[in-house]
Amino acid sequence: MSAPGSQISYQQGGMVNSLQILLSNLDSPVKLFYGFILILIIVYSPVIPFEYRKFADSLIGRIFGIAIVYGVIESLGWVYGLLTALAFLLVLNGANGFSSNVEAFDGGGTVTEKRTIGRKWFVEQVLGENPRKIATDKVTTTAVET
Repeated sequence: MSAPGSQISYQQGGMVNSLQILLSNLDSPVKLFYGFILILIIVYSPVIPFEYRKFADSLIGRIFGIAIVYGVIESLGWVYGLLTALAFLLVLNGANGFSSNVEAFDGGGTVTEKRTIGRKWFVEQVLGENPRKIATDKVTTTAVET
């Protein structure tokens, strides 16, 4: 029969061993910091400025993004590569939206461009529309006849 004190020391030794195994299997601090930054980008991707999103949506931005994802997969592993790809796709997802600074119809001519502030018009919300340009040729008005 074993003494009660030896049972407690065995349990504490098991806890210390588990903690040592956990610490030995953790990634390096640099990888963990990179993962933390990626998680922040994923969570706060709607806050990223429109100019950065527009660059990421360009040909050069997409090439850089794919190269970065490939480089991360080769150097840090597939888990960090998957997080990087998710962050890049979320940044690209917001690039197709409108700049939320100005609401106006400007340009002149037959096609005018629409930019929005915040909310869409009621008709656009109901019909699920996202117009980028509105084609107008001529507006004809007539007097009200009674």
